[in-house]
Amino acid sequence: MFDVKIYLEGNKVIGEFIADSYFFDPSKYEYAFYLCQNDQKVKKQLYSKNMNVVFDLDDMSGEFYIRAFVKDLEIGNKRAYNSEKIIKNIGGVSK
Repeated sequence: MFDVKIYLEGNKVIGEFIADSYFFDPSKYEYAFYLCQNDQKVKKQLYSKNMNVVFDLDDMSGEFYIRAFVKDLEIGNKRAYNSEKIIKNIGGVSK
């Protein structure tokens, strides 16, 4: 039902929280994101209404994934989802 997409665009990692349910109402939730490098949290975006995130990679390389959190504003419960992992080498990108 929920998925987190990750992709590289230049020197940026872009993540999107995807809800593939007709009944999902995005306005009832807030979203937060962590950028993880080699299984360590390196950057974060706090809760907001934005269902996507852009992280600058600067000169970082390694294995990356995004951990996305969704918080129900009425109930207050939180759920977390991980994207696939991608690898950014110094000279390019491989999956």
